[in-house]
Amino acid sequence: MLGSVIVGEPTTYWDAVLTPGQCATMVDKYDSLAELEGMGPGDAQVRQIRRAARRWPGSLRESQLAGPAVCEERRRAALRGANSPARTRGAWCADCPALPLWSTLHLLLGDLGRWRRQLCRGEGATPEALLSFLAEPPQSARWDPDAVRALVGGRVRVRLAYLWLAVRSGLPLLSLSRTLFVRSGRWERRADDPPSAERAALPIEIARFFPLL
Repeated sequence: MLGSVIVGEPTTYWDAVLTPGQCATMVDKYDSLAELEGMGPGDAQVRQIRRAARRWPGSLRESQLAGPAVCEERRRAALRGANSPARTRGAWCADCPALPLWSTLHLLLGDLGRWRRQLCRGEGATPEALLSFLAEPPQSARWDPDAVRALVGGRVRVRLAYLWLAVRSGLPLLSLSRTLFVRSGRWERRADDPPSAERAALPIEIARFFPLL
């Protein structure tokens, strides 16, 4: 099963490629964030904020916490990727490890957002309802509902996307957070985070590229 491969082998995650097209999408994201940084308050800024939040969920938080200089570095890396042959996510670790992680995280956050938006159809916001949603394509290619069940807890939180990415990639949550945001804060750990989100299972050849490992 796809899910059992994802959970048992973080190597599978890092062996998957980040395509030039995916990198080009990330260039668009960082261009959009840079444009937003230069805009003053008003309707145009609101439209730009909504566009970025809708197309790249989590990007506004990345911009706020990582800052413009880091985002520009990531944009340059993404531009190189857009103009070069595809490389594995693992190969990106020596250059810009945040890039493949954010490319994945946007999709995971997008799945959770789509699920919440469909709740107006009468479906309750319960963990079981979410797991049923995640078992359907196309999101089923990104999640393993059986493994995610242990991460959900009693209520569904956006943090689930970060917890699942930590497990799927083999990165402890603290290292994942420092890689994504390049700073520390109270969001890094919560008392009810499951122990599985703190276990390192990275391939040894790329572990050295991540903080706190």
